[in-house]
Amino acid sequence: MGDSLQEQLRALGLAQEKTDRRAGRGRRNARGKQRAGRSAATASRDEPSLDEAYALRERDERRAAERSRQAKLAEERRRREINEKIRRIVEKCRLNRDDAPVPRHFLYKGRIRKIYVTAEQQRALADGQMGLVYLTGGYHLLAIEPLEQVREISAEHVVELKGGDPDEDEHPVPDDLIW
Repeated sequence: MGDSLQEQLRALGLAQEKTDRRAGRGRRNARGKQRAGRSAATASRDEPSLDEAYALRERDERRAAERSRQAKLAEERRRREINEKIRRIVEKCRLNRDDAPVPRHFLYKGRIRKIYVTAEQQRALADGQMGLVYLTGGYHLLAIEPLEQVREISAEHVVELKGGDPDEDEHPVPDDLIW
């Protein structure tokens, strides 16, 4: 039992002499450096330099910005075409009157709006025989046929006058509270 742990490990072949390890390590490190040098050389041929990478990224960013700008222009062009189609319908069929005395309040895009109508128009709006169209900052009173034409072009331009709170359907009033 006089053998040290290191001698026992050497006897089993799990440890080597110090001189052998240094000599082997030196050769391995030299080979590793050669391999690393070769891989760095081949990697530099395959991968772009830092300047090239920045130039590629800048080019990609410019292309993305140009695509975004083109998409925005196309959307604006489409919106202008829709507004022009609606404008033609509104100019022919508009029923607004400058001398209308009755204010008609309605909800549009989360805000309360107002338009002045006559008493007959007020009744027609309530009965659903007329409707409102929003176009470039103004609200226009239209009969049902032209209103449906506008709805086919763009439903978001038609003001929904059907009253009722959306929460009303979710929480109906119990029968014993209605009198």
